[in-house]
Amino acid sequence: MRSCDTCPGGAECAADNLAPVLSEIHALYRSGKTNKFDILFALPDDFEELFEKYNDQLSRICWTKAALEIIAETLATGHNPDHDRQAFVNDVQQRLVTAVGAFENFPWYVAGLIGQAPDLYEEILYRDSPGLFASHMGKREFVKLCRTVIYKE
Repeated sequence: MRSCDTCPGGAECAADNLAPVLSEIHALYRSGKTNKFDILFALPDDFEELFEKYNDQLSRICWTKAALEIIAETLATGHNPDHDRQAFVNDVQQRLVTAVGAFENFPWYVAGLIGQAPDLYEEILYRDSPGLFASHMGKREFVKLCRTVIYKE
């Protein structure tokens, strides 16, 4: 996935360090906290330290990369292997809708989901050890699904 132009890489990448924060934001959103300020106040204090440490480095690209990493992890795990193909696609779509909702109030580039959907698909496959995702959904279909979710078609 795309990194910002000034990314130091490795352990100093702001996106990689921000990913656990967005993972927690996603979990809070899924649990019913949908107000941005309720979510921010519910975050552990050590996450605030991460914001302060990487604040000067954070760009929209960093936020987007972190959000896409969380989306890849979310879509690669926890699927019911007994679902038929349509139930699987519906589950993926619902997970995408939830993730976009969780992150839409933060400065990530939501349309980046469409432009980076092919790379996101590959990232999902990399994380999907049983190969369930690829057996139920191809790359082209996934890109179309991302577009549908973003543009609410």
